Amino acid sequence: MGNYSLNISNKGKTLKKTLMFVIIGFVSLLILSYILISFYYKTHFYMNTVINGVDTSNMTLEETKDVIQEQFKTYSLTLEGRNDLTSRIYGKDFDMHALFDGNLEDLLSSQNNFAWPIALFKTHKMHIGTIPEYDEDLLKDLVSNLPYFQEENIVEPVNAHISEYSKDNGYEIIPEVPGAKVDFDILFEAIKTAIINLDSIISLEEVDCYENPEVTSQSPELIQAVKELNKIAGAEITYEFGEDIEILDGSQISKWLSVTEDYNVTLNENNVKEYVDYIGRTYNSFGKTRTFKTSYGTEITVKGGDYGWWLNRPLEVSELTKLILNGEKLKREPAYFQTAQQYGDDDIGDTYVEVNLTAQHLFFYKKGKLILETDFVSGNLAKNYGTPLGVYPIQYKERDATLIGENYSTPVKYWMPFNGNIGFHDAPWRNKFGKDIYKTKGSHGCINMPPNAAKVMFENIQRGVAVIVYELPGT
Repeated sequence: MGNYSLNISNKGKTLKKTLMFVIIGFVSLLILSYILISFYYKTHFYMNTVINGVDTSNMTLEETKDVIQEQFKTYSLTLEGRNDLTSRIYGKDFDMHALFDGNLEDLLSSQNNFAWPIALFKTHKMHIGTIPEYDEDLLKDLVSNLPYFQEENIVEPVNAHISEYSKDNGYEIIPEVPGAKVDFDILFEAIKTAIINLDSIISLEEVDCYENPEVTSQSPELIQAVKELNKIAGAEITYEFGEDIEILDGSQISKWLSVTEDYNVTLNENNVKEYVDYIGRTYNSFGKTRTFKTSYGTEITVKGGDYGWWLNRPLEVSELTKLILNGEKLKREPAYFQTAQQYGDDDIGDTYVEVNLTAQHLFFYKKGKLILETDFVSGNLAKNYGTPLGVYPIQYKERDATLIGENYSTPVKYWMPFNGNIGFHDAPWRNKFGKDIYKTKGSHGCINMPPNAAKVMFENIQRGVAVIVYELPGT
């Protein structure tokens, strides 16, 4: 019993000693391993170390240099351009290699090698000053021969601009065309930056190396110019000349518009003047030769006189220009110095005074109805005061006027001038009218009328009524 207890006690002591030696041995092994690994990482990079994108875990300095150098030798850069035009350059083609400047050594020596257990659980990504060195002249030649600089791939940028005028849509902005023209200097600098950073791909769009249009569809000046053009071309001026209608609208006005380099819209006023001149040439009847059917049934040709439509061209140019610039839409009667009774070939109408000097007899028609017929006495032929032939408008009418000439001053009750100082008036001093009186005892050119006839004419005539003065042999 006593021996058994002693054996148990000895075995326990032996076990404890053995366990202690095992622990001491394990700890010693750990310490030795720690020391060995610590010294290992004095010449090797930590696990999970990535330098310039290269995994250099557990590599020595020389191994790291070799793998980085190999990376530079196999380096390539992909260039993505517009129109799906992609190209690639290779480091070997421009003698790309690594230039080590001591940073790797500094990085290795900066490792706290006795802290490696913690460092092994971290990822160390870094970019150090391992400088890519290359032949810049070779690179420049390489870049200049890229497809972006070949003529078939160069597309000039086109500015946004203004369309031609369209009857349906007016003026519109035609958007800019970005084109595909690369600025060599910008691209070259972007490639050099990519090489330094060891980038594998760059977008020519993102580095903004394309030449861009100077004017885009969003340019305020362009937008304002189109707005102004459409306002002006949107004008529509309608002239009605009896049955004839002239419409001035954008189809014509657009031809008169221009836009300066700084997008100011201008209207060519010479074109406006030419249009007004056309209106005048076409519809003026002032002083024209007319065919007239007399009350005797004879058709005659009457020349001279100042009756008819007479366009005030300067005023019409000014007024029309304002209307166009304001984009007005309206019907307009032109500005006239003088108007006629109606438009058309027969601008005299059905209200007029017909004066037959040969017969010394006149007819006054109002709205087609003969309301007065009378003899008269016209200008004295013997004294060369003959009444001029032609068609004239009544200028005005005046009651109780005094006619003043070089050697006379004559009061009359009814004064209706139609040709300067020549007109119709009552002649109470005469007791005979008609026949041949005018040849030797006629007036200074006026049409002397019996007072009652002059009264009827005065009460029915208005300014602008035509007076046709003619001679008709045999009447």
